[in-house]
This record gives sequence, C-alpha cells and structure tokens, in this order.
Amino acid sequence: MVIRSWKEAVPVVGHETAIIWSIFRGKGSEGLTEEEAPLLGTTGFTLHKMQPGVEGDYHDHEDREQIYYFTEGRGKMKIDEKIYEVEEGDAVHLPPKCKHQLINDSDAWIEHLIITARVH
Repeated sequence: MVIRSWKEAVPVVGHETAIIWSIFRGKGSEGLTEEEAPLLGTTGFTLHKMQPGVEGDYHDHEDREQIYYFTEGRGKMKIDEKIYEVEEGDAVHLPPKCKHQLINDSDAWIEHLIITARVH
C-alpha cells in the first residue's frame, strides 16, 4: 500500500504543452522507487494541467487504453478527427490506436487525471 501526493512528483512538460505529474507508474519502471512505481495492472496514474489557449499534440497509443477524468476547467478533445466538448466531471475512455488531442480554448487552466493500462 502506498499513499503519495501529486506534490511529491517532479513535473515534466509532455504532449508539447501539458504539465504532467506522474503520481504512480507501473512496477519496475526504470529509475523509479517502489513508492513511485507500485502499479501491478495499470501503467500510469498522472495529473495533467494545461494553461489557457494551448493544445497538445495529436497522437495515439499502440497498446494502451486511457481514461481522462476532468477535475477542473473545460475545453475540447479531438478524437479520431471529431471534436468533443469536455468539462469538469467528464470521463473519456480512449481505446488503443484512438487518436486524441486535448485543446484548451478557454481562458482558464484545465486539469485532468489520466489512468493508463496496457492492453494485450
């Protein structure tokens, strides 16, 4: 059992514009402690924040599914060429090979949690 705050994670910039705190990663992840990487079935649990007026890269994951859960703000997601409105409280499931992009076209930060799992 591990209790860890996102405030303990060192943030990085990813997907061109998102600030990312990796709260938990999959067990055995290179360079991480057991507290940072305790996950047995999922490969990631991260907090992302994106400033107003920017967008991330348009990408997919070959062998991973993801759940985006929006905890603050509003914006848009481009998913397989279609645009969807998203806001606080929304959850989005993205299966493998589903192209996606977060777009913050609002005047406030958007915050979301991402749960990632490998699909065999």
